[in-house]
Amino acid sequence: MADDAFADLVREAGATCVVVRVSVGRAAALKRHPALTDAVEALASRHSASRLPPARALVISTVTASFFQRPRIPFAVRFDAPAALNRPGWPGAWQRAIEPRALARARVLLPWSAEAAEPLSGLGPPVVPLGVPIERVPGAPSRDIEALAYAGNPHKRGLEKLVAAWSESGLAGRLVVGGIETAAGREWLARHGVPEPAGLEWAGIVPRSEWLGLLSRARLYVNASRFEDHGIAPLEALSAGAALVSLPTPGPYPALRMARVLAPELVSSDLVGALRAGAALDLSGYAERADALLAPHRVEALRRTMAESVLPALGL
Repeated sequence: MADDAFADLVREAGATCVVVRVSVGRAAALKRHPALTDAVEALASRHSASRLPPARALVISTVTASFFQRPRIPFAVRFDAPAALNRPGWPGAWQRAIEPRALARARVLLPWSAEAAEPLSGLGPPVVPLGVPIERVPGAPSRDIEALAYAGNPHKRGLEKLVAAWSESGLAGRLVVGGIETAAGREWLARHGVPEPAGLEWAGIVPRSEWLGLLSRARLYVNASRFEDHGIAPLEALSAGAALVSLPTPGPYPALRMARVLAPELVSSDLVGALRAGAALDLSGYAERADALLAPHRVEALRRTMAESVLPALGL
């Protein structure tokens, strides 16, 4: 989605663009540890670069993909979060060590947000935040879902913390969890000793249009993630007018700053209290204020950035 959206922005600015996918192949079986996974993907990206058509400039769409490449044409690196933030501890040691040198070779750096740009000062190339367009999601006439959450990676998304907090909050209504099938979600809760509460519904893995429909019907969107690389779903929830209830999740997470501006009581390490505050929140005016904060993430703003800053930096 992110790569296709970027390609559309390039074309709308009057340039041509070809997306070349990275093929990992049989080496995918080695992706069992973060340090090795990044090495496999970096090598696969270098190999896939041999299939590039003639071009005047190149955009590499992750930090990892840039590690072992030395393009002979101007290039940019685009990413949701740098390794300095999302590769902590010894499993990310080699990635953090190589990242500054790899990024310094780029003509321009394109983090998805201003938050992801903060650790990049002093590397040399200009930094131009350019995110994934967040479309406007009309709210439904009736918000019949009290709370919605995404748990595509249950560990990263803190599924057990979210459900436990919901149970303790005593809130009535429906908690709908998407991104994970029913059996997998129940197995995760059982493994962590968290009973499945009444009112919990498993939406499973649904088409994007159906997911946006769920967002439009939700009063609250709940984020209990342990780390957030960017957070498209919370941004889309704000776009749909759902109030964002969140832990103070680390990472370059632009929706967190917006949530604190819109209703600071909904951002807390006490997720139970934040849920209760969200249930009591008057939503009148919330969607309009959220829309104003989302302006830098709308396609209109990103088109201007592409035409006025990104393409000129690449000599196009």
